[in-house]
Amino acid sequence: MLTKSKFNFKSMNSKIDSGSKFEYKEKNYLIISFVLNLLLLGERVLPKIISASLINVNYIYPVYYSLIIICMLFSLPAIHTMGKIKIKNHIAGFCIAGSVIYIALTFSTGIFMKSLASSPYDTSLRGIAHNIVSYLPKTTAFIMVRSYSVNSVYKKSCHPYLWLTAISLYLAALEFNYVKLSIIRGYEDIFIYLFQDIVPKISVSVLFTIICLTGGSISCICYECIKKIFMFVFPFIPSLPWIAESVIGIAYPIMFSMYIWEKYKGLSRIKNVYQRDNILSFILPLLFLVGVSWFVVGVFSVYPSVILTGSMEPVIFPGDILLIRKLSSEEELYKLKAGDIINFKREDITITHRIEEVIKDEAGNLSFITKGDNNDSRDSWIVKPNDLKGTVENIVPKIGIPIVYLYSNQNIPQGVIDY
Repeated sequence: MLTKSKFNFKSMNSKIDSGSKFEYKEKNYLIISFVLNLLLLGERVLPKIISASLINVNYIYPVYYSLIIICMLFSLPAIHTMGKIKIKNHIAGFCIAGSVIYIALTFSTGIFMKSLASSPYDTSLRGIAHNIVSYLPKTTAFIMVRSYSVNSVYKKSCHPYLWLTAISLYLAALEFNYVKLSIIRGYEDIFIYLFQDIVPKISVSVLFTIICLTGGSISCICYECIKKIFMFVFPFIPSLPWIAESVIGIAYPIMFSMYIWEKYKGLSRIKNVYQRDNILSFILPLLFLVGVSWFVVGVFSVYPSVILTGSMEPVIFPGDILLIRKLSSEEELYKLKAGDIINFKREDITITHRIEEVIKDEAGNLSFITKGDNNDSRDSWIVKPNDLKGTVENIVPKIGIPIVYLYSNQNIPQGVIDY
């Protein structure tokens, strides 16, 4: 039996209109992402637009990037990340832990290689505040634009992985140090520039892209800002040889990218992500590791040092670790007496010897004559109070033997701890 079919033109037109609207909305997201990425070129364009004689452009940058942040927060349509809220919270926790690990890794490497240097930043309260205000808006804006862009192209474009690669390379290129190109003179300089500047920044950019995809901009901001603000606050930072800096700068972001991606896939497969991991199990060991690093560096009142020679035998042997207590007051200085073992600087080396004699002049100023227990004669120099670093509190035998082997091919003066 034939029946007359009813064709609902209104319903069809509604679907077509809805589809067109959806397609137009997708294009909107991509156009917005393109414009936002162009705005990140502002730091290179503003100095050419605004005369330096009229206004200091360095004060314009924080305002400029703050306006981008405000616009993104209150004017643009939202774009959601791949991860749900519970997963994003976990990714944020992993990023905080990853940032702490990075700090501990670079400091531990700096300690092992004797490559710690005074911070180039102003560590006064005013200086710290100025550095943070100058740094935070730009970093936040860059990460928010990245997050908006990568999540837009991942969800709205036809070739998401191609666009993700392009965005990562573009944002990495904005961070390259192009001034170094002018001083490149040969293949060796090209190699160093490539692996000290280009490849590490690309590795970091890929990491940021993965974090923004899985955990959003907040996770990425946590990861990056913890590292940088720590450098602003701490009085000294690692100053590693370029090879060590390159290895860490390339390997760590790649390994952490893989870790974040695997964690995201694992958390996406389970219903209750809070049953999977306890973030404290990551943070507490890392905080302990940072505390150990600070202890080794000498942040606390007691710090360790390794004896490399036998000038203090039979009391102290090569490879023994000494616990040195810093002199915190003038009263402690005047309590020093003959027989105490002190740790002091002489030119660019650190020495641990015993006080043989305390000299006090008419004005009450102290100086010390020292001698190694295993040496035949007194030291040829006089130790001044400004040279003193601390007194030996305890001796832990033989733990530092690997450090002795590391320096075994160098000509080290007797009694030296740091060379």
